[in-house]
Amino acid sequence: MNQALHKFKISSVDQVSYAVKDIDSAMEKWSELYGIGPWTLRENGGTDAKGRPWKIRMAFAYVGPLEIELVQCLEGRIFQSRFLDTWGEGLHHIGFKVDDVDAEVRNLTSQGARLIIHDPGRFAYLDGGGAGGAIFELIQKAH
Repeated sequence: MNQALHKFKISSVDQVSYAVKDIDSAMEKWSELYGIGPWTLRENGGTDAKGRPWKIRMAFAYVGPLEIELVQCLEGRIFQSRFLDTWGEGLHHIGFKVDDVDAEVRNLTSQGARLIIHDPGRFAYLDGGGAGGAIFELIQKAH
């Protein structure tokens, strides 16, 4: 779908993602202190564009409709690695579900947003344009 240029309007925050160095410790503390959980764990990995291996561990929990995501790098360098080097552990990105992620990427980049990563039809990370290195993720809504 080719949408005309329009002002992007966030209707809800659907995900907050944190870059962490020790995912087990973060899950334990957040569960104890704030009652967040249960957590679902996943691992993912592969090779980057230069053929270097990478592996991550992710944990997901919900607070109402808001998804909390924790990401820990186990091997290699990942998207969150530069963030950890620069800022340390903390809020990495805020995610928003959209009807058409590809159309919104075209819309926002044509208005000056800086695209960081784009997996067509699934998600995109854009420079949030603010303090603290925060990034916005556009997440394709399930149809």
